[in-house]
Amino acid sequence: MYPTFVKQKESNPYNSTRTLEICGQSYLAHTADPYIDDAISLAALWHSHQITYPRIIHLRNWIRENDQHGHNIPFKHIKDIMGCKYFVDSVIEAEFSNIGPHYQENFYASLRENERIFFE
Repeated sequence: MYPTFVKQKESNPYNSTRTLEICGQSYLAHTADPYIDDAISLAALWHSHQITYPRIIHLRNWIRENDQHGHNIPFKHIKDIMGCKYFVDSVIEAEFSNIGPHYQENFYASLRENERIFFE
């Protein structure tokens, strides 16, 4: 079910969670969290040296923002890490496009963080 960099450690039907080990680090996934599975699916297309826990979690968080804030930027067609980086850039742009100039520093900080995550 999962690529080699992910192992499902346990599943708890009582609180609808599953514990995943992603690149050797634990992640508690809730049943209502399809975003981690989307991020894992995209990361499975990257070169093995590109796959890291922080990148996967960062991508998961922006996939969630895209969905929950109704930006609806498509991402399931993406085939590589650069496509994922550009997807996150697009969500950041959409997130900050209508909230005014007083959030401009947050906009630039988010872009810098995305750059750091994907190129570090």
